[in-house]
Amino acid sequence: MSRVVARIAGANVLGAAAGFVTGPLLARGLGASGRGDLAAIIVPLGLAPSILGFGVYTYTGRTVPRGVPVKEVIGSLGVPLLVLGGLGAVLAAPVADLLAEGRATVHTFLVIGFVLLPVQLLGLLFTGVLAGLERWRSMLAMRLIPIAISLVVIAVLYAVGHLTVAAAAAASVVGPMAALGPALTLVRAGRRPVFRRQIARDGVVFGLKTWLGSLALIANARLDQLLMVTLVAPRELGLYTVAVTLAGASTLLTQAVALPLITRVSAGETHLVPQALRLTVALTIVIDLVLGAATPVLLPLLFGPEFRDAVPMAIILLVASVPFAACDVLSAALQAVGAPGLPSVAEAAAIVVTVIGLALLLGPLGGVGAAIVSFASYSVSCVIQLMAARRRIPGSLPAYLLLSRADVAWLRSLA
Repeated sequence: MSRVVARIAGANVLGAAAGFVTGPLLARGLGASGRGDLAAIIVPLGLAPSILGFGVYTYTGRTVPRGVPVKEVIGSLGVPLLVLGGLGAVLAAPVADLLAEGRATVHTFLVIGFVLLPVQLLGLLFTGVLAGLERWRSMLAMRLIPIAISLVVIAVLYAVGHLTVAAAAAASVVGPMAALGPALTLVRAGRRPVFRRQIARDGVVFGLKTWLGSLALIANARLDQLLMVTLVAPRELGLYTVAVTLAGASTLLTQAVALPLITRVSAGETHLVPQALRLTVALTIVIDLVLGAATPVLLPLLFGPEFRDAVPMAIILLVASVPFAACDVLSAALQAVGAPGLPSVAEAAAIVVTVIGLALLLGPLGGVGAAIVSFASYSVSCVIQLMAARRRIPGSLPAYLLLSRADVAWLRSLA
């Protein structure tokens, strides 16, 4: 499992590294206005599959390891996903009219992206099936192909002086389509999809519970920046955004644990949960200590001396990343043992803390207050999910949170 986590973490790092290359090229090649137009295309098209998917595809990571035939999973869950994707395609033109605000290029690519939603939702389903089968190379290929296409297209077009909003948007649309290649073996002859009503119903019910939790997590992670748009000065929001970017680097490794953990726990290896949690917490603390020590020098060096005031925010957010990383592991574990609604409850409680905390601290403390609220919110979610996990997978608090001698020996041998 550690090898799988390392591969997924490597893919996360490659994706982040590609962003550090394409981001400056897009900013220089398109200018502020063009970069805004591209964001108006990429952001809605990136969110649409997660919203319309209703979490159905997450059910595959639990059901495939439990022995349900792949052809039945694809045939049963593919139907509701195609229906939802078809709904998105039908609404493509009016939604694009609303979001494009008269920008022709933005409108065109929004329509194209929404029309292709059925295919994108099937791509998410195939990704879940590949993970359930533990075909990690194919799954990672599906993740990396869109990144590679965007990187190559943007770099080449920038080098020859022909980088445009339309070209960059086309790369973002073509990439997910090309990523379906590694999944074609799932629908080859002999594995013709079979529809089972019970699987479809169970998948929709299970997926809806995880979908609510995912939306709550997105809202909880983005609500602070959304409110800061109108409640604080633009400089304060800019400082906080940079702090969030730097602090997020510590989760590139730990976020790789969730997917293989779902697969293994669904197959019955529940003993992995306490070990995965305590190792994740320990590694996050180590990474945060290193980043925290480097932040006073690294942050102004990377972003400029004017961002020095973001250092305290980044330090607090690094501390907050510890319960955030723990929530990733606990959410995956609860989904795998058949309790997908509990992470949703935890995130709902966290949103309450976020709203109240921001109302009290955002005005007087600005970005520092928002960072403190993030720590409190993630901690509340972590405590609730930890209590729920211990009820389903019994273990003491030290077993869940403190490294054992065997863990230390294992880490030493791994290093």
